[in-house]
Amino acid sequence: MTPRFFVIARVVGRDGGFDLWKDRLVELCKVSATEPYGDSYYWGQDADGEPDTLWGLEGYTHPIGFFIDHVSSDIFKREMALVDKDRLLRTAQGLDSPDYDLHHYDEYGGFLKRADDLERDSVRSFVVVKHYWTKNETLRTEMLDSLKQVTERLSSGPPQVQSALVLKECRDTNMATLWLR
Repeated sequence: MTPRFFVIARVVGRDGGFDLWKDRLVELCKVSATEPYGDSYYWGQDADGEPDTLWGLEGYTHPIGFFIDHVSSDIFKREMALVDKDRLLRTAQGLDSPDYDLHHYDEYGGFLKRADDLERDSVRSFVVVKHYWTKNETLRTEMLDSLKQVTERLSSGPPQVQSALVLKECRDTNMATLWLR
């Protein structure tokens, strides 16, 4: 099944907390294997000046996978309790913390994995998350189409990327996001 619904999460961690986050993420990545609608779960460290910030991409075959199954899973509850216990968030603990910045998307185009990529399941990949805003929804559609063309060129040949997804934000009708891994 190809995921049609995605969440990109930016999580701002406390100073020096990344090593503890890695322990949490190893367990949280098991979530996609246990959730009936979960399909993909990628997390990485910010390499652009905020070393205690994490970026994640969660893919679901249906939005209910995130809004119902994910937050009610035993793994999620256990690991989030440990995140709070270890005080891993920067300003406030708990799921309502402003340190969680989530965006919800419909898949617009691109690919999550390349069939010819021998490292497609690597745990040492880098990610780029680029948000774009337009003045109106018509311009967003044009931008989404242009970004989709970029991912089509990236689907074969150099430069070699593992993922190139174009995502249409569900709540902000002027926003689009490009995810590269």
